[in-house]
Amino acid sequence: MTAPETTEITYHRLLKRQIRKSLSAELAENPEIQEFLASVNQAYLEFQDDMSRVEHILEQSSSELFKANRELIKIADEKTEEAASTNRRLEEVANSISEVLIQLNKDGKIIYLNNAWKKVTGFEISESLNKNWKEFHVSQDAQNTLNLLFTGQIKSIQETFILKTGDNKEKWLELTMSAQLSSKNDILGFIGTLSDITARKKQEAEINRMVDWFNESSEAVQVSDDQGKLLFINQEAARRLGKSQEEVIGTHISGIEKIFEDHAAWQEHVETLKGMSKMMINGVHKRQDGSTFPVEASVKYYESEGQGYILAFIQDISERVEAEMKLKSYMRDLERINAELDQFAYVVSHDLKAPLRAINNLSEWIEEDITDLLEGDTKDQFRLLRGRVHRMEGLINGILSYSRAGRIKTNKEKFLVKSVIDDLCETFSSKKQIEFKLEGNPDLEMVSEKITLIQILQNLISNGIKYNDKPDIEITIGWKNNNHELEFFVRDNGPGISPEFHDKIFVIFQTLQSRDEFESTGVGLAIVKKILDEKHARIWIESTMGIGTTFHFTWPALEKNEV
Repeated sequence: MTAPETTEITYHRLLKRQIRKSLSAELAENPEIQEFLASVNQAYLEFQDDMSRVEHILEQSSSELFKANRELIKIADEKTEEAASTNRRLEEVANSISEVLIQLNKDGKIIYLNNAWKKVTGFEISESLNKNWKEFHVSQDAQNTLNLLFTGQIKSIQETFILKTGDNKEKWLELTMSAQLSSKNDILGFIGTLSDITARKKQEAEINRMVDWFNESSEAVQVSDDQGKLLFINQEAARRLGKSQEEVIGTHISGIEKIFEDHAAWQEHVETLKGMSKMMINGVHKRQDGSTFPVEASVKYYESEGQGYILAFIQDISERVEAEMKLKSYMRDLERINAELDQFAYVVSHDLKAPLRAINNLSEWIEEDITDLLEGDTKDQFRLLRGRVHRMEGLINGILSYSRAGRIKTNKEKFLVKSVIDDLCETFSSKKQIEFKLEGNPDLEMVSEKITLIQILQNLISNGIKYNDKPDIEITIGWKNNNHELEFFVRDNGPGISPEFHDKIFVIFQTLQSRDEFESTGVGLAIVKKILDEKHARIWIESTMGIGTTFHFTWPALEKNEV
């Protein structure tokens, strides 16, 4: 009988080591043991395969974890840099603002300050950190308010006070501070801002002084915004309205001014005012008792920080309006009286001329009837009678002309001065030779009462001809523009006028020669003087006895530009 064939089994190295170490050769050859060992070997191999797979999985997982860890580190670095950058930017912003940013711990010690602290207070930041706020010199009132905040009695404050700065100056500061609370409302610290309001305090002091000045003023002053809300009125304005300042301030302007009772009228007024430096307006103010009074206001528009304001200085013009009404009444009465005088002068002149004409006609009829009987002195007496009648009629006409001189206005028209004088010279005639000379800009134009100017020149030229004692008469007429006025002159080569008569000749009915020598009413120069006085113009004389006389007169330049 042959022995059974055995198969060589390759054991796992760890199992092989245990077999040699623990089993005898005889036992190791036992088929049942070998079958058991084969099973254990298979388990070893499967375990090894499983471990290999686990190691492979672990290796892959470690690689992914390492990669994820690197990404997380990168993200953490980026976020850290971003946070640092944001913190730098916040620090830059905090240090760039003009207000002080201040943070205190719960005990009132300073734990943070921005750069504005040094500029505002004059203290170094490094020296101020960790100091208690109470160590700085502030007013007692401000210190008491801070104690209320520090002890939790109030949650926030806004206080103004004077601080003695590091360079021994005094500044007005405004502190706004709030408590930082935990979820349980416990105080963690305090944070706030500190502003330098010294300039504002000075401005407020200036404003208060100005308000005092306004209140002492005898003129009413009011300030409103562009919506019509009254922000300020002085004591005089309140007195005129019969109200207190407190009653008026804060109300709409329509409550005191009738022309702005329609709010649209106020808005239109504001829009108009924006385009002007200032404006004068008339209005009607309403008193507390319902009565009204007229006012004139000088108003000006201002704008500050996007808000419009209207400043008005107001005058009560009741007396002026009343005076104007009286003046208009006087003017109407004067016009009526002048009209009555014109009518009276016309009637009187007509009634006076009627008997004179009758005397003249009667003398002519008598002379015709007794022509053969009239001789010598009697005939001369009849001529003298008719001469006196004509003189009397001339005087009556002169009085009528004088009464109307300067009162009856003629239309203004545009004309060349030279053209008017040329036409005027052609109207004069005399038994003597007359030579007219003109001196002046031939192109000068003016706008004025042409007829009135002709009347003046005609009187002066007529006098220069009538009283001239030379065989050849020379009349020179000149004009020039003196900017503020025009100046004319009429010069003759007559006998001249003695200085003591330079004023007398402008008095009505005054003549230098006897009327029997030169027939004259003595009204012409009086009319000239009256017309020029009405125009606030001047007339004067330059004369040399035996050589001649020059009459100078001015003419208003204002009429020169009027249409």
